[in-house]
Amino acid sequence: MAPKTSTAETYAAQHRGDADHYATYFAGMDASMQQKVALTTAHFPTRGRVADMGSGSGRGTYDLACLYGGLELVGVDINPVSVDMAAAAWQRPNLRFVAGDIADPVFPPESLDGVLDSSVLHHVTSFNDFSLARLETCLDNQVRALRTGGVIIIRDFLVPDGPEQVWLDLPTTNGAAEGPVQGLSTAALFERFARDFCCSVNRDGPVPYTRLDSPHPGHVRYRLALRAANEFILRKDYRTDWDVELLEEYSYYSQAQFEAAFRRRGLRILSSMPIRNPWIIANRYEGQFHLSGLDGQPLPYPPTNYLIVGEKVPPGAGVALREEHSEPLAAPRFLSLSAWRHGETGRVWELVERPGRTVDLLPWFRQDGQVFVLAKKGFPRPIVNACADHPNLGGAALSGYITEPLAAITHAGEASDKAIARILHERAGLPAGSIRALGEPAHYFTSPGGVSERVSAWLVEVAPSSGLPAPDYGPFTSSGSVRELDARQVLRACHVGGMVDARLELNIHRLLRHLGTSPGPWIGAPIQLTEQSGGPKWADDALAPARRAVFSMHEDGTAGYLDLRTGTFSEHDAEGRELASVPREYLVPREASRNTTVALPVVRTREGIRVGLEHRDLPTVQHFTGSATLAVTPAWRLPRTLTHLSQVPAFIAERLREEFSVTVRRTWELGGSYHATPGVTPELVWPFAVEVEADAACDSRLRWIPLEVLVSQLDVVRDAHLLVVAWRLAHALGVLG
Repeated sequence: MAPKTSTAETYAAQHRGDADHYATYFAGMDASMQQKVALTTAHFPTRGRVADMGSGSGRGTYDLACLYGGLELVGVDINPVSVDMAAAAWQRPNLRFVAGDIADPVFPPESLDGVLDSSVLHHVTSFNDFSLARLETCLDNQVRALRTGGVIIIRDFLVPDGPEQVWLDLPTTNGAAEGPVQGLSTAALFERFARDFCCSVNRDGPVPYTRLDSPHPGHVRYRLALRAANEFILRKDYRTDWDVELLEEYSYYSQAQFEAAFRRRGLRILSSMPIRNPWIIANRYEGQFHLSGLDGQPLPYPPTNYLIVGEKVPPGAGVALREEHSEPLAAPRFLSLSAWRHGETGRVWELVERPGRTVDLLPWFRQDGQVFVLAKKGFPRPIVNACADHPNLGGAALSGYITEPLAAITHAGEASDKAIARILHERAGLPAGSIRALGEPAHYFTSPGGVSERVSAWLVEVAPSSGLPAPDYGPFTSSGSVRELDARQVLRACHVGGMVDARLELNIHRLLRHLGTSPGPWIGAPIQLTEQSGGPKWADDALAPARRAVFSMHEDGTAGYLDLRTGTFSEHDAEGRELASVPREYLVPREASRNTTVALPVVRTREGIRVGLEHRDLPTVQHFTGSATLAVTPAWRLPRTLTHLSQVPAFIAERLREEFSVTVRRTWELGGSYHATPGVTPELVWPFAVEVEADAACDSRLRWIPLEVLVSQLDVVRDAHLLVVAWRLAHALGVLG
């Protein structure tokens, strides 16, 4: 039997030389490491100890240590060169580095509050003979080291979902057919890759493929497994360390396998999302290959990365909420449906309403120069998992436990200050004496096209707190916990879909503006507008539509557009045992999907940046204000025929052309998707910024307003969707400062 290799020998193939070689290697990775940190920080606690597994250069670990002065950061790396360099380069009182194999029990049980595995677990499989057993042991050890309530975050690669076999068309004219790797064409590089790459699914032989003529000039077509195509696409631009990269199998688990591995270990999944890095898509994917199914239909780009966040819960606690059964709601007990007729067009609108008034509270405090908020973490919102048969455009999955403001339903007659004190006590355990100041409320409509709901949102300054035990007041095993979160890190998570509650985001933006605090850098897709000549004029009434009441109650039945349903939602523990079964009433469109897109038109001219708003008559607005017309961002429910997010820009372009006579130049995802009212509907909103032709915009019925003016007057905006996209676009373009 061969002698057992040491840990250092196991990973020796990764070694890239002396300190100068390591410095060059890490210099190329640190920019992406900063984005990785931004993707994950909002989920970590702000106090305690966090281990950064595979810390490499130490820059990402250092960034975390700077973000959270109250957190002890421990960088762990297998290579002593990395550990020594990191310890010399990055020094803080709350930071240290240790050498160790991240798959081994580096830390005692119940000693960590967070574990970060950023682009490192594929090393565990690749340099242990592609062993998934070694990976399972690694996860066991890391979860064992977590305290209850601790969080583990994995950011790595993903075995993509899709057809087993695909066509991959690669160019032959962008390099040589033979010679050094650096000068090869993409097609020649693929054939070199197929010859030399070994992985768990082809350990001893070349990657199987069939070469064919391509319908694309200057390309050659290959038929191969999607998993193999993805492995090549991910590494085709890493030519400097090509031989080392070939030793690594990037993808080892599918999304379903990641999620199952977390649940088996008693982890509640806070986020599970394929990531398509916009820079990689724009610079390494678009125009550089063609990927299609064997039927010839183009396939969406595979994810560039994957993020999964899990929270360790007590034994026997719920880890997943899912809808077991759904049926039309014959006799509503909680929701009510009404119909309203537009007096001029005759169109009938349907509205769904729940009893009482919706109140959001955001307790906050400052400490050591940071702004912290108290939010409900792990609150059960099973409706976000309703309608699993509707298209999942981005591929993200939720356990049903989300992070949100302290939200409650109040009833007429209760004074606001008394209601706020009561909610803080009942839902957060905060005594009345902890309230230091109460700001003025903001009012906005969460989903004004179909939900008759206006939120009153309050910023409440409280005494500093690091988290409180939250009373249980619901039918599930837990009502979550009240946790201290860094305000700006929450915004970063929202930019990339790591958090999904729009109202938490909106309240934090309001808070930071109130305090005169910068929201920090934008980390979503970079938006680069082209300056155009001409352009639309500033409409003085853009945010102040003429007041008019045009709706009346319609007694002849509803229009059949909205569907009230009751779903039976079950809660399950890590062993799959059912802990609770609870009915919930909710709203969905009858024919359209649960997905909505909002698209903020924008142009840049010599006069500056202007955005286009729509004036829309909505019965919800008239019900609350007496006037029906509201300034909104263009928005549409998406048809169920759209099955992937990559199809949405074309849909938006068609709608803007037909309804507003504008021509789209370019479209950007404007941060992650969000839920605006998850207690009523599973509606998931996909926001976009849309650059349009300036000349056509002049003749559009859109009302145009300078972005700076819109941002300065956001206190009068009442459409939650417009608030989200306005804050995000202003953040992305540097208008927030």
